[in-house]
Amino acid sequence: MDIFIRLITLGIVLWTFVNALMKFMPEFATQLPLPIYNFFYFITVNPAPDIPAKMYFPAQISTLN
Repeated sequence: MDIFIRLITLGIVLWTFVNALMKFMPEFATQLPLPIYNFFYFITVNPAPDIPAKMYFPAQISTLN
């Protein structure tokens, strides 16, 4: 039972750290490798990002003018 309590406590502490990282320090979170960032994003309570209807990249913007 003692091991179970320690694992739950460790999980809550790590989850709190990941939430703080993703919410308050996104400039550091985005520097992580993509699979780790995706996993952290999945386990936090952040809503899924909205995908814009049309994305413009720098090369496309110059052709629009």
